[in-house]
Amino acid sequence: MANNFPKRSEIFKGDMGSIRDTIARPSLDTLYQVHFSFGNYDKWLEESNVKSDQKRTQGRGFQRKMSLMCTQAELPGTSFVETNVIGHHQGIQESFPNLRNFPPLNLVFYVDADHVVLEVLETWMTYINPTQTRDQRSYNAYTRFKYPDTYKEIVHLSKFERDTFIPDSKKGEYKTRITNYEFVNVWPVNMTSMRLAYGDSNVLKCSVQFAYDRFFTSFTDKDGGVPVNTELGLINDNLIDMPDVAIRNNRGRTTGYVEYDRANYGGVR
Repeated sequence: MANNFPKRSEIFKGDMGSIRDTIARPSLDTLYQVHFSFGNYDKWLEESNVKSDQKRTQGRGFQRKMSLMCTQAELPGTSFVETNVIGHHQGIQESFPNLRNFPPLNLVFYVDADHVVLEVLETWMTYINPTQTRDQRSYNAYTRFKYPDTYKEIVHLSKFERDTFIPDSKKGEYKTRITNYEFVNVWPVNMTSMRLAYGDSNVLKCSVQFAYDRFFTSFTDKDGGVPVNTELGLINDNLIDMPDVAIRNNRGRTTGYVEYDRANYGGVR
């Protein structure tokens, strides 16, 4: 029977050399990318110019800049709420799943000097529960929550490996796949305080906790699901020379260019 205890012959007794190709390829926790696939930002970012100010986002857009500044993320776990049943079988207590719980999504961002990350997150949270009076200093000020379908968003998380983007001609037929997570109805629950102090300078970090209804995964490569850091789809943008980024006004006319400054920042300026 298939459910028998393992036999002696099924216990591995070989040397490490025979399984080197299996244990020598661990997944690294530094290879990932978070995609902020926002669809309602025109509503909760309506009064902010961060979505149209190309200079503050270095010509990449605020969603791509947030993606690049996300320095810590989490592959989500999950758990079940169980229900114990007694009496179906004499003397046996059985356990069955009753509800699936999804833990919050915790992300950490480097705060950019243009404060794009701060403005987006603060504007998002303010929109959820805005002050309804014109004078926010008024003693009669009150707040009212917005409808959830106006501020809940979609966030994707892609986990890849070092050889994921190597051309097939160089690594043969085998191809490391990308694991994608999609978080449904995401909204910010808690943005932690950020300590400021005199003394040695450190990069300012912003930690945010997001709630969501559920997530689902995809373990197969799909077009549009490949994380990239450049327009040409390369993980390391030092491999290419990026052209200057055009800045256009509301009428679509070019008003200037943002020069690519690889020597100092590896990006645009």
